[in-house]
Amino acid sequence: MSDTGASQGLAGASQGLAAGLCGLSAAGLPGFAWLDGGDAHDGGGMVAAWPDLEIVGEDLAVLDEVQRAWRARPDAVWIGWLSYELGAADTLGRAVTRSALPGLCMRRYPAALRLGAGAVQGQHGDASRLRAALAAVTPIGAQWPWPLQSLSVRIEPEEHRRRVRAAQTRIVAGDTYQVNLSQPMRAAWTGQAEAMTLGLRTATLYAGLRHRFPASMGGLVSTPVGTIVSNSPETLLTTTVGAGEDGGVLAQSWPIKGTRPRGASPEADAALVDALRRSEKDGAEHVMIVDLVRNDLGRLAVPGSVAAPSVAQLLTLPTVHHLITEVSATLRTDVELTELVRAMFPGGSITGAPKRSTVGIIDGLEQHRRGIYCGALVLLQPSGVTLSIAIRTGLADAHGLSLCSGGGIVVDSDPEAERLETLDKAAAFAGPGV
Repeated sequence: MSDTGASQGLAGASQGLAAGLCGLSAAGLPGFAWLDGGDAHDGGGMVAAWPDLEIVGEDLAVLDEVQRAWRARPDAVWIGWLSYELGAADTLGRAVTRSALPGLCMRRYPAALRLGAGAVQGQHGDASRLRAALAAVTPIGAQWPWPLQSLSVRIEPEEHRRRVRAAQTRIVAGDTYQVNLSQPMRAAWTGQAEAMTLGLRTATLYAGLRHRFPASMGGLVSTPVGTIVSNSPETLLTTTVGAGEDGGVLAQSWPIKGTRPRGASPEADAALVDALRRSEKDGAEHVMIVDLVRNDLGRLAVPGSVAAPSVAQLLTLPTVHHLITEVSATLRTDVELTELVRAMFPGGSITGAPKRSTVGIIDGLEQHRRGIYCGALVLLQPSGVTLSIAIRTGLADAHGLSLCSGGGIVVDSDPEAERLETLDKAAAFAGPGV
């Protein structure tokens, strides 16, 4: 992946096609899902509606049922989500505290459109109904008014700083090396947006979001309680059948850790990049998480096949710079879907290290549900599996958009700088001119 590969990989749809897809999302099609650049196999995306099977549950073991149904019809596409709480509960060996958003939902689509290079590149099954629906909609472009009011943080600044200090206390005690702490945010709809249907509000939001802040793992997925709106740049996992050693399954992950905001001028921007590359703190954070991902994949890999470069690359996005590294491996032939997800999810870059003890610390420090934030959007298709890490991701409902934003805390973190970093990461949702 090049320095800007993740952000450029979006190109899952040209602006013209994207406006049509935003219009399609507003139409309220049953089970609508648009993974915008989420198909990491060809850098494109996938759009689908009218699922013929939905499997819902509150335990990762439900993926066994999904795998059986996937094997029975390997030509079909599956799209769905996993909540952070589902992964945290599995990691800690306890039951999930249920909420209105199911912890696991996977939908089977007999037909789907495959997107890439600014066009519909192909399809799975007979997608004529979906093509006809796309041709009939009114396009929704970035020129539509931004539908959200300003973001408001749901906890006081001092409370977030207190939680950072509490995390550092646990680090000093030797309970963890790094803790990813988030804080909840919300933005209400504008008065103008209130006059629209919820589908139209959400479509308008995404049209503006993807135009100004394209992201390689973005997407819109309908749920029983609203629409998941994702602007994520991070891939937790992608597998490709036949691309590994000796024709095996290649697994790849791209952990992101280390952040700087974009500068106001080219000179300031370059200085921030240089500071990120030189930062011992950010470098140590990044290496720690890369090692965690190497370990997670290593539990499933053919011995000796796990690989990662020693030097992180730069990922430049419209609002921030990140450090990113590709970790790859060839999977053993006996690895099943549940085992694969259980080993990798939730991603180490949004928990900390070591994963199990750190997830428990997060449970104690955060007084809010993450929901889809730091969960995953999931794609199953004949060529393999793709899971995003649902950062820069929220849920749009009748009241507005709810989301969280977080960052990794280490022993020498500055509490106020960490708080401000969460605001930088959420800037895409703050609206034009912010």
